[in-house]
Amino acid sequence: MKEKGRFLKKYRGNECLNCGVPLDIIDRYCHNCGQINTTKKLSFKDFFSEFFASIFSYDSRLRHTIVALLFSPGKISKEYVEGKRIKYANPFRFYLSVSIIFFIINGLFIDFDGFSVGIEDNVTKGKEVIDEIKKDVATDSLRYKINAEIKKNEDLSLSDKKILDEQLSNIENTAPFITKKQEPEEVIYYTQSQIDTMNLFNQGVKLWSMYGDHYDKTGQKSAYRALTELNHQKSQFNRYIYQRAIKTNNLNKNYGRELLEFIFNKLPFIIFFFLPFFALAIWLLYVRRSCTYMEHLVFTFHTQTMFFILVGIAILIDQITKTGSATGIAMLVFLFYLYKAMRKFYNQRRGKTIVKFLLVNVLFFILAAIGSGITIAGSIFIF
Repeated sequence: MKEKGRFLKKYRGNECLNCGVPLDIIDRYCHNCGQINTTKKLSFKDFFSEFFASIFSYDSRLRHTIVALLFSPGKISKEYVEGKRIKYANPFRFYLSVSIIFFIINGLFIDFDGFSVGIEDNVTKGKEVIDEIKKDVATDSLRYKINAEIKKNEDLSLSDKKILDEQLSNIENTAPFITKKQEPEEVIYYTQSQIDTMNLFNQGVKLWSMYGDHYDKTGQKSAYRALTELNHQKSQFNRYIYQRAIKTNNLNKNYGRELLEFIFNKLPFIIFFFLPFFALAIWLLYVRRSCTYMEHLVFTFHTQTMFFILVGIAILIDQITKTGSATGIAMLVFLFYLYKAMRKFYNQRRGKTIVKFLLVNVLFFILAAIGSGITIAGSIFIF
C-alpha cells in the first residue's frame, strides 16, 4: 500500500502518543490500542482524508454485509453467531445506521398536513352523516306521532282533519331545524383544598378536566397565570397537568398532527427498544433449540434491517413512479425473505418453519399492537 500524508515513515515516533507503548519505525499502528503511529500535526487535509478513509474502510465490511443480507437470507446471522464476524458490520450499529437513513428518507415524503386534513374531512363528513341521521330520526318520530294523532281523531269532520293535517305538516317540515341541541356536560371546579383530599389518580382526572375547560374558556396558555386565576398552588404537578390539558385540547384542533410528528420522530428509538422483546418471543418459540437469546437478537436485528432496506427502496420507487404499488410488493418480498431466513438460520424442516413463521407474524402483530398502545399513551404524557 502506498504511504502518504500522516502515514509517511518520517512522521513515525518511538512510542504511542495515546498509550505510551514503545513502537518501532515499521509500526504503522500501535499494537496495543490501534492508534496510528504518527507525530505529524493534524491538518485540514489530513482530517478529511482520514474521514473518507474510515468511510471506505467501513464500506468494505458494508459491501459484504449488504450482499449477504440481500441475496442470502439468514446466512449473515448464521455466520455471525458462528464467529465469522470480521467481514461483517456489527448488526446493532448497522441496524441503527440503516434505520436512521430510512426514517430520514421517509420523513422527506410523509405528509402530516395532508394526513390531518384527510382526518378532518372524514370527521366533518361523519358529523354531517350523524346530523342527517338525527334529522331522519326526529322526522320519523314526528310522523309516528302525527299518524297516531290522526287515528285518535278519526271522528273529526273532513274540514277539521284537513286543518289538522296542514298544521302537523308544517311542524313536520320544520322539525329537523328545531331539534334541541344537546348541552355539553358542565365541568365542576374544585378548590385546592378539595383537590388535596383526593388520591393522586383522582387529582389528575379532576384537574385535567378542569384545566382543559378553563383553557377552552379563557385561552390562557400560561400555567402560572391560569393557576393564579383558579387560586391553585403553582406546584410542579399542577403546572404539568395544565400543560398536558392544553396539549390534549390542541390535538382535537389539529387532529393529532403534533402527536403524530412527535411519535414519528421517536420511532427509530421506539422500534430499537421494542426489538429485544420480539427477540424474547422468538427465543420462547424456539426454546428447544440450542440458540442463546443474543443469537436470536442478532437474527432479529438483521431481518429488521432488511425490512428497512426493502421498504426504503420501495418508498423511493413510489415517489419516482407516483404509485403505491412498490411498498406493497416490498412487504410481500420481505415476508418471503423472512421465511427463507428462518429456514436457513434455524435449519428446520419446511413444515415446522412455515408453522413457526406464521406464529412469529402473529406474535409480531400482538407485540406491535401492545407497543403502539404504550407508545401512544406514553407520548400523550411527554410530547
